Amino acid sequence: MRREFCILLLLSLFLIFSCTSENKSDAIIINIESNIDNWQVANLSSFAKNILYVPLQTIDSLALRGDGIMDFSENSILVRDGKNCLLYDFKGNFISKIGNQGRGPGEYAGISDMGIAYRKEPKIYVSQIVDLLEYNIDGSFVDKYKSSLLINDTSAVLKWKIIRDSLFFGHVNNNTGKVKFKAVIKDKYGNILHRFKNYDRLNGRPGTIEQEVSIYPYKDLIYYKELSNDTLFYLNNNNVLVAEYVFNLGKYKQPCSERILFPQGPSFFNYLHVWYAFQTEDHLFINCQYGNHFPAKRITPTSIGTITTSYNTTNALGIYNKRTKKLLFCKPTSTNNPLFTSGIYNDIDAGPRFFPKAQINDSTMVMWMTSFDLKMHIQSDDFKNNNPKFPDKKKLLQETVDKLTYYDNPVIMFVTFRK
Repeated sequence: MRREFCILLLLSLFLIFSCTSENKSDAIIINIESNIDNWQVANLSSFAKNILYVPLQTIDSLALRGDGIMDFSENSILVRDGKNCLLYDFKGNFISKIGNQGRGPGEYAGISDMGIAYRKEPKIYVSQIVDLLEYNIDGSFVDKYKSSLLINDTSAVLKWKIIRDSLFFGHVNNNTGKVKFKAVIKDKYGNILHRFKNYDRLNGRPGTIEQEVSIYPYKDLIYYKELSNDTLFYLNNNNVLVAEYVFNLGKYKQPCSERILFPQGPSFFNYLHVWYAFQTEDHLFINCQYGNHFPAKRITPTSIGTITTSYNTTNALGIYNKRTKKLLFCKPTSTNNPLFTSGIYNDIDAGPRFFPKAQINDSTMVMWMTSFDLKMHIQSDDFKNNNPKFPDKKKLLQETVDKLTYYDNPVIMFVTFRK
C-alpha cells in the first residue's frame, strides 16, 4: 500500500511539473483573466511625444511583397520578404541588397532570421534554417557557417538576436515537445556558450505556432517571451534568464494537453495567448491574441483564396501601468479598415491606430504597413471624420501618403514615447 502511494505521489508530481516553467516568485503578476473585458479608449497623445512616417524607397526591381518582416539596429532597417533582404537607413533610403536568393555560393533559398552586428566593421547575418551567412553592409558575401544553428537532429535555433555584437541569443524550436533547452547563446561558429533549460515539456509534438517567440532590447538587456509560456524574461549580465512579469490567463490559458497536434488537435483560438510585451519606463504594451473571444469583426467578410474571414485581426493591445499596477485593453472597432481595428487611437494626426510590432530602443517603437492599406485608410471615413489635436499634422500625413502609389514599399510608423 505504501509503495502504491509513493508511485501515485511521484506520478502526480510529474504531471504538475511536466508543463511548468522557472521560479517566478519574484515576478510581477499581471492578471489578464480579470481584465479581459476591460475595454477602454486609449489615446496616443497620452503616451507619445512624436510620430514619424517613413516610406521605404521603392526600386522597381526590388519591390517588397506585402509589408515584409523587419529588424532594426541603432541606425539601420533590415527588411525581408519571401525573395529579398534589403538594407535601409532611418530616412527610408535604400542602402544595399543583402545577398541573393538562390542555391549558389553565398546565396540563400529562404531566410529564417536576420540581424545586424555593429563593430568596427558592421556585418549582417542571415540564417537559412541551420546555416548562418555573413555579409558586409554593401551586400557582398563574407562567409557561410554551415549548421552553426543546429542543436541536434530534431531542433535548431530558428529565431535569434545578436547580443554584445558577436554572440547569438536564440530560441530552440521544440519540435518534439521534450527538448532539453529552450534557448542558447552561441557564437557564429556554432559553439554553445550557455544553455537555458526547458521546463515546458509536452507529451507529444506541438504545433508550429509553438515556435513563435519575441526577443527585443530594453535598457541594455535582452527580453524574451515564448508564445505559450506565461512569463516575460530578461537576460541579465550573468547570462541568467530572470522572470520579470507573469501573465495570469486563468481559465483562458490553453492546457498543455491541447497544445500538441495529436490526439486532441489544435484548439489555439479557443484560448488567449500573449505574443509579446514591449515596454517603456511607465508602461508595458501587451499583444494579446484573443482568438474567438475578440469582439470586433469586419463589417464585410473578406476572402483570401478559398478562406473567408470575418476579422481584420483578433489581437488586442493591453496597456499595463507599472506605477498604478492597472491593466486595460484598447477598445477595438468593428470596421473594414485593418488600420483602425485595434491598438491605441491616433488622436495626434488621425493616422493608423498604433499597435507596436518592434521595439528599437528604450523610448521608440514601430509598426509598419503596406502603402495600399495606408492609402485606403486616408480615403476612409475613419480618417476623414477624425478631428485630431494637431490638424496640421493630419494634413502633412495626407500629403505624404498622396505621393505614394498603391504598390510602393511599406511605410514605417515611428512613435517616440515620453520618458
